Amino acid sequence: MALPIIRLLGKQNINITAVFGSADEKSPYQKIISSSKYINSRVFFDEKNYAINLINVLTEFGETCKNKPVLFIASDQDLNIISTHRDELKKYYNFSLPSDEKIKSILNKEKFISLTEKFHLPVPKSFWIKDINQINEISKTLEFPFIIKPSWRNNEWLKLFKEKKLFLVENKDELQTSISIIKNFKTEYLIQEIIPGPEENIYCSFAILDKNSDPIDIGFCRKLTQYPPQFGNTSIAQTIYNKQLEQLSLDIFKKLNLIGYASIEFKLDPRDNHFKIIEITPNRFNRQFSVTNLIGLNLTLTLYNFEKDINSRVKSKNFSNKLWISEVNEIRRIKNFSKRKVKDTMCLILNIFRAGIFEIFDIKDLKPFVNLLHSGYKTK
Repeated sequence: MALPIIRLLGKQNINITAVFGSADEKSPYQKIISSSKYINSRVFFDEKNYAINLINVLTEFGETCKNKPVLFIASDQDLNIISTHRDELKKYYNFSLPSDEKIKSILNKEKFISLTEKFHLPVPKSFWIKDINQINEISKTLEFPFIIKPSWRNNEWLKLFKEKKLFLVENKDELQTSISIIKNFKTEYLIQEIIPGPEENIYCSFAILDKNSDPIDIGFCRKLTQYPPQFGNTSIAQTIYNKQLEQLSLDIFKKLNLIGYASIEFKLDPRDNHFKIIEITPNRFNRQFSVTNLIGLNLTLTLYNFEKDINSRVKSKNFSNKLWISEVNEIRRIKNFSKRKVKDTMCLILNIFRAGIFEIFDIKDLKPFVNLLHSGYKTK
C-alpha cells in the first residue's frame, strides 16, 4: 500500500519519512518499498509489542519535527491502532479520521453488518457468527457457493493463511474442510452470499473528502483481473466513469460521515443491476488507488493539501484508456490459476503496451523493481 503513496508525494518534492516494523525476519515487501529513492529517511520500531512500539516511535519522531507532518496510513492494523491513539498523535501530526467507533465498525466484519442495516446500505446477504459451530446451521439458508470471512485479519491470521482473505465453499464437503481448518483460529466470522458475474463487474471508487464528507477529488476504476481470481487483490484495472456509481458512493460517504481518504469496492449484481458493497476502506490507501493518476488525479497530494489547509483547485479529469497493472499479481494469477497460460501470457504482453502505471515498476524509481527481481518474489 505504501509504495504509490511514497512515489506520488515524492514526485511532488514532498519530504517523506517512512516508518517500518523491524521483525526477526524482514518482510520481502519491506525490502522492496524501503529502497524507493523518494524516501528521505527511515524509522524502525520493534514489532514484538506492535501497537505500543508503533505509537512510541511515532510520538518520538513527532517530537523532533518543527512542523506537524501529515500522517499517511498504509494498513488496517495501523489504522486501528492510530485511531485508538488519535488524541496522543494529534499533538504531533496532521490527519483526519471519522470517529473511532465508525472506524472499528467498518473494519470489523460483524459490526459492519450492523452498520449496513442501520444505514440501509446495499450489500450481499450476510450472516455474523460468533461460534464456528453455527456455520452448519446458517449455511442451510444460503445456496452454494458462498464465502466465509474472518471478522478481522490480524497478524496471526496473516502468519497462518498469508494473503488468503476468505474461504470459498462450493459444497458440503468443502464446508466441513473449511470448518476443520479455521476452527482453531479464535475469531468471529462472516458468511456471505456470492454476487454472480465476472471480475469485470467489480468497481471501485476512491475519494478525498472534506469535513462535510463532500468530495474534493473522486475517481473510479473497473477491475479486469484479480489474484487470486474472483476474491483476491487487483491485478489489472482501468479508469471509468459511471454516474450511478458516483451518486451511490457520495450517498454512502455522507451517510457514514467519512472524512479524508475513503474507498468503496462494489460488484454489479446482474440479478437486479444494482451495485452491492463488497468492502469499504476508510483512511488507508488501497494498493490500486493510483489508477486515478491516469486521469490526472493525485489523491495523495490532495489529501496532503487538505491536511495542511492548502487550497487546491480540483483539476479537470482526462479520459484514459491506459491500464494499472500489478505485474506481480498478474504473473501469480497466470502461473497458479490460468488454464490458458499461453493465451493469458500473450494477453499480458499486449496489456503491457497499454500500461500507464505498474504497481512496482517505475522507470524513475527502479530500485524497488530490481529488489523484487532479486528477491525472487513468491508466486504462490
